[in-house]
Amino acid sequence: MSLPDFPHAGDGQHEPRYLPMWQAAQWLHEGRASACDLLAWCRQAYEEHHASINAMVIADFDAAREAALRSDHRRQRGEALGALDGIPFSIKESFDVAGWPTTCGSPARRDHRASGDAAVVARLRAAGGVLLGKTNVPLGLRDWQSYNAVYGTTRNPHDPGRTPGGSSGGSAAAVCAGMSVFDIGSDIGSSLRNPAHYCGVFSHKSSLGLVPLRGHGNAPHGFGMQDINVAGPVARSARDLELILRAIAGPDGDDALAFRLDLPPCPRAGLSSFRVAVLPSHPLAEADEEVSGEIVRLGRWLERQGATVQWDVRPEFDASELWRVYVLLLRATTSLHMDDAAFAAALDRAAAATPDDHGYASLQYVGAVLPHRQWLLLQQARERFAQAWRRFFLHHDVMLCPAAVTTAFALDEAGEPWQRQLQVNGRPQPLTSQLFWAGHSGLCGLPSTVAPIGRGRGGMPVGVQIVAARFADLTSIRFAQLLEAAGYAFRPPRASLTARGRTGVGEFPHAAHH
Repeated sequence: MSLPDFPHAGDGQHEPRYLPMWQAAQWLHEGRASACDLLAWCRQAYEEHHASINAMVIADFDAAREAALRSDHRRQRGEALGALDGIPFSIKESFDVAGWPTTCGSPARRDHRASGDAAVVARLRAAGGVLLGKTNVPLGLRDWQSYNAVYGTTRNPHDPGRTPGGSSGGSAAAVCAGMSVFDIGSDIGSSLRNPAHYCGVFSHKSSLGLVPLRGHGNAPHGFGMQDINVAGPVARSARDLELILRAIAGPDGDDALAFRLDLPPCPRAGLSSFRVAVLPSHPLAEADEEVSGEIVRLGRWLERQGATVQWDVRPEFDASELWRVYVLLLRATTSLHMDDAAFAAALDRAAAATPDDHGYASLQYVGAVLPHRQWLLLQQARERFAQAWRRFFLHHDVMLCPAAVTTAFALDEAGEPWQRQLQVNGRPQPLTSQLFWAGHSGLCGLPSTVAPIGRGRGGMPVGVQIVAARFADLTSIRFAQLLEAAGYAFRPPRASLTARGRTGVGEFPHAAHH
């Protein structure tokens, strides 16, 4: 069949393996492709790149083909289930799929098999989505890389010597390489945001509570649901993010008896009508110039488009206090996964910490053993931060800021994540400084969409984190859609194109102004 070019396409983007979901759905509707065709293109990408990238660590193409055939038969009968019917997708390894392992990278759970589908998997299958497999994670979902003793190391499709991020690193790498059309990941500490930034794809960290986490991470749901954590999509187009979010969002279980989802629409029609706050860096988590510089260039470009842009504005709270509260509550909610010996060790380490020690190395233990009364007091501080964000978004529609302080860094599996360092503007910075940009908005449950906006000095992708008010998910996604329509789009990995005798990946709108 003939393959029409994409709008705003860079070289290689017309390859069928890089179809965005919305266009794949059009092709299915118009008869240009079948669900089996889409599956075949994903499988080809998997067979070509699995050995070098190791993103989709569980795959069942036979079951996927059966699902694709059922989808094609429904469409032939005029009974298609909607835009997702026939679309191949993958799922982060931490989400349950009936009969498949959910290990979260732990060898102790290698033989575990889930008894049922996670809520998001069930919703996507009900919409006709074709499940291909599961994507890799770090041990316990606790790293900005994705490697473990069960499935090995996942690598960045743009440079296999670098990380794709974590903990949804396999999700971003699989979508970037064309192995799946989209993926669902989770985010409690930038786990959706930094992989999208590192791999040059789109992701959406949904508002807290918007997407059900039943069946995720071997954790209880309902009253035992993990705090701060959310689920959301990874895709090659911002248009896809909205379609997928609408399919997976909404109340679950008992909540569905009384509540209905009604997300507020975005009130802005074009970029020129947006009120944009730009925060390219922060004293508590300095961003490398190859990241902050691209965000500054984006802000200047937005000014030329007529948007109202304000520079270096922040909500009215003490960011160092928010950082401390975030780390304490983050480690309080993840302490559920500690065994008794680890918890006893954390008690000893917390007792040795001094009150004025706000470093991550100590706060992680203090948070893990937090007394309930202290937890309640921290919730009051959290509400103060949330109120400051509400006031902030009375005057701004979105905040643009880094998703991570550097581009994708070289693979480093030595020691614990909190013991490692990054080079930022030529100076060492703790790897845990990444958590600042995770918690700055994540503690208060705000939505964040990540969109690709350029490349750093070394040629690796740079993304921008687009933060909006809680439950204004369609506003941050709409802003990303408008950026994409203006040319800030997914660019395929250069390595895959070079192998086919091509060079170049297309330019972003402000490239001439570097």
